[in-house]
This record gives sequence, structure tokens and C-alpha cells, in this order.
Amino acid sequence: MSKLTGVQMKYLHTIYRTQKDDQGVRSVDIAGALRVSKASVHRMVKLLSELEFVSMENRGNVKLTLLGKDEGTKIEEKYKKVYPFFIDYLELEQSEALECTYSFLCNFSDTCIRRLTEREQKRGIIGFN
Repeated sequence: MSKLTGVQMKYLHTIYRTQKDDQGVRSVDIAGALRVSKASVHRMVKLLSELEFVSMENRGNVKLTLLGKDEGTKIEEKYKKVYPFFIDYLELEQSEALECTYSFLCNFSDTCIRRLTEREQKRGIIGFN
């Protein structure tokens, strides 16, 4: 996985989860999902475009590139393993659990994430898949 910041990862993951087809997703829908301004979305889309994760379509829709789809898939797989830990085991509120999940994913190695989830799965900790 490339080294994205937690915020970059959150935006890319939101685009990945919001884009239902190859039509892309509107910036206003991204802003609504993240509860941020359209200007914030515009700045992040520009950055993610420079990193070649997304492209802007002529109708203004944000569309994942092949690299973006691949990265989004990787984030989604790890997100599904880690997010429930913050909700079920630590009993954090959803917004805090989201922030912790993205921070965790961008600051810990793939090996660390894999070993943690395997170890906790063996111990029967709720939330690890």
C-alpha cells in the first residue's frame, strides 16, 4: 500500500465506497458522505489526481483510476478487519472509530495489521474478521 495520510486514505476510501459504477461520483456526494465542504473535496481530489488515484471526468464526476481501484480495494480489506475492533472492543463512537481506523491503517505496517488481526482472532476478541 502506498503511504497515504489518514485524511487522504479516508477520501480515497470514501470515493471507493461511493462510486457504484464507472460513472464516478459527484463531489457534492463525497462532501456529504464526509461532512466536509466542497472546497475541501476539490483540494483533496486535486491531490489524489496528482497521485494518479482519481481523475476528473468532463461532467465533473470524480472517477477512480485503476491504481485508485486497487488501492481502494486494499484499504477496504484492511478497514473491514480493523474498524470493528474500535467499535466492538474499544466501544468508541463511530466518528472516533473512523478516525482511529484510518490513523491505524496509515501508521502501521501490513505485517503489523495482519499479525494483530490474526492474534486477536485466535484470542476471540470481538470485531476481528
